[in-house]
Amino acid sequence: MIATLVFAPLFALQAAGEAAVAIKNDNPETWTVEYPRLIQPFVADYRRCLTVTNRTIAGKADLEAQHQTDITRCAAVKAKSIAQSNAMLDGAKTTMSPEEVDRLFDNIGKIHVARGRDLDQQFLSRMAGADAASTAYEAGKPKGLVIELRDASVVKARTDASAAAAAAAEASKDKP
Repeated sequence: MIATLVFAPLFALQAAGEAAVAIKNDNPETWTVEYPRLIQPFVADYRRCLTVTNRTIAGKADLEAQHQTDITRCAAVKAKSIAQSNAMLDGAKTTMSPEEVDRLFDNIGKIHVARGRDLDQQFLSRMAGADAASTAYEAGKPKGLVIELRDASVVKARTDASAAAAAAAEASKDKP
């Protein structure tokens, strides 16, 4: 029953050969990528080329730059995907102009770079938070060795109070 509910929309989309597929950025005002399902394999090839790579985490915010280099590294895949998409759309029921196809693949690249920028911003935010927490800790911790000196009256009062509580506890144990 649950499997039917989960997979039913996927099967319906698969049955419709030219249904539109949309990939939206977190901020829909920035980019929306919509294309006919007919060219999905070419879009997937380009996106796979962009994402399947080794990332270097070096303790600095450079993921946007790494994502930007993916654009140049995948330029040949992008050109091939654009050409294949235009060929596939030639004579199809749902069409996109060559300019729209170019814009589609440009937007996919922009979204990819924006993801790297977002990761950099998250990294910088966490580093700033860790720095602020460290600074607050350093400002609040005692400096040097702290010895608490108490006079004899404070010690005697605490001893008397604890002795009375211990005697009361002992007396309550003896009673049935």
